[in-house]
Amino acid sequence: MTDNIRVIASDFDGTILKDGAQHVDEVYFPLIRELKSMGISFIAASGRQYANLRRLLEPVADEISYICENGALIAQGSRILYQNDIERRLAMPLIADMQAVPGTETVVSGADSSYLVPVDPRFPVILRDKVKNQVTVLKSFEEMQVPMIKISIFWPEGISADKEAWFHEKYDPYLNVVDGGNGWLDFTNKGVDKGSALKLLAAKEEFFLEEVLAFGDSENDMAMLKEAGLSYAMNTAREHVKKCADRECSQVNKVLENLIAGRL
Repeated sequence: MTDNIRVIASDFDGTILKDGAQHVDEVYFPLIRELKSMGISFIAASGRQYANLRRLLEPVADEISYICENGALIAQGSRILYQNDIERRLAMPLIADMQAVPGTETVVSGADSSYLVPVDPRFPVILRDKVKNQVTVLKSFEEMQVPMIKISIFWPEGISADKEAWFHEKYDPYLNVVDGGNGWLDFTNKGVDKGSALKLLAAKEEFFLEEVLAFGDSENDMAMLKEAGLSYAMNTAREHVKKCADRECSQVNKVLENLIAGRL
């Protein structure tokens, strides 16, 4: 199986970015270039925004492809190929429900920026200066003119199980609802996830899903792990995520090094 790998698709937070890291370890850039020289391309597959991923991967930013915002936006290098917009008739009631949850922040993703009406004035500073997102602060989400592609609620102390169940019960019939990890609950259109985005990119770039090696650690990675020909869940993942993968690992770079050396 490993002889046929042509594509690497990896999540970032909790997968390549460990323990809350906001910078990609320098070891990955020569690995991505070595894989490219072997005819194996790299896809950054994340809940993060496109601009953020390009900054994280700046040394190779124009040499790779991107699945962003849990699959709601797909790009090759500097070119956006696809985005999937949530209708405002679904978005605005959801945003109101999120804003009614005490102690949380609501973030709406456009293709260009993260839009927010902050509860804590420090929150946009953290997103901008620590996470390195493009951030636009609004007085009201009614002001947002660009299409909404992902809507998220953030609990600083971790997702409330009761409220997560409530959001699933109310919105599962209309939207895709997944735990994005680290306190984030993410909403995209039905059928929008990293797995469906991987299929679209496979059609664009003419590779087979059986040729993909994928890595992930959270619910928003499950569809991608299932679609890939070979998949690894991080050993820190929850059990139901691990069940979607073929194998487990603790470090993505070690698996990539073994692939390059023919030891996988």
